[in-house]
Amino acid sequence: MGGEILKHKRIIVWGFKHNSHTHHYIHLGYSIGFKALGYETHWIDGHDSYDPALFNDALIFTEQWAVLSHPIPLNPTSTYAVHYLGNKNNFVEGNPGPSFYLGRVGRLIDVRYNANKWNDKNYVYELDRNRLTKIGSGSYYEKGDTYDNFYTVWATNLLPEEINLEDRFTQRENYIYFGGTIGGGHGGPDNCHPVREEWDNRIFMRPFINAAKENNIEFKYDCPWVSPTSMEAHRELVKKAYLAPDFRHKDALERGYIPCRYFKNISYGQLGVTNSKAVYDFSDGNVVYNSDTHQLFYDAQKQKENFDLIKSQMLYIRENHTFINRCKELLEVVNG
Repeated sequence: MGGEILKHKRIIVWGFKHNSHTHHYIHLGYSIGFKALGYETHWIDGHDSYDPALFNDALIFTEQWAVLSHPIPLNPTSTYAVHYLGNKNNFVEGNPGPSFYLGRVGRLIDVRYNANKWNDKNYVYELDRNRLTKIGSGSYYEKGDTYDNFYTVWATNLLPEEINLEDRFTQRENYIYFGGTIGGGHGGPDNCHPVREEWDNRIFMRPFINAAKENNIEFKYDCPWVSPTSMEAHRELVKKAYLAPDFRHKDALERGYIPCRYFKNISYGQLGVTNSKAVYDFSDGNVVYNSDTHQLFYDAQKQKENFDLIKSQMLYIRENHTFINRCKELLEVVNG
């Protein structure tokens, strides 16, 4: 198990199976990671039958809305690591926040984004990482009075041994590929739902698409809200693309959000390409970055066959940003 001794009998990942939610991929990643480390691991959602005794002396990883939509057993002998728990005094209707767990579980850990700052319907915080305890390559720990905080990023869905350095030599085809939500979702750059400007990644996507058109390169996308591809098909589309960039909207850029797409695309053998300064800083500059996304296309075009650069990016992800890393980091917090 790599030296990590779990202070509980088992691990439970609660919620979001079968592509029912974007957090499906996160729960799948943690489930795969813990199993690969050799722990007894159960992935359960509200539709599954289960033995309530499983929740005795367990580490339970979940997400607040998965809990509230499908009530979870609360056990005083177990640790609950809950993403999107919230820390505002006035929560959105239907979310009781930490009070739902305190006094009813053995230990509560709030799983938060490792971003520079956050302010939405449930959270408000700014990170001063100098006063936090760094845990591994992507996470930080903060001890609280009644519950603790675990600031983390996500990861690629591949295990380290599944990241094949030879994939960087895949024959590229004449298309740019973006798999994910565009604008307000349910469509592409020209027909998706409208969204507020600060949440609209099309602002940064369109100059890149225009640069691609100047070079007679097609733009392909996969909308997860309309016709999501399988993970295997998505991986092949990324691998074979001329380029597979990631575009963050203004709000994500200001928060310093680190997307899982950055980890995944590189792990599949693609060149890392981003308009996010936070991603550039997070990777110590080991990614192609430009805030001017028209120029970003040409910067990336120059590096798309720099196989030494792609190899260094892939090794960085393989060593630091799989769900094996995230599981180990959470275990370090749980084990105290």
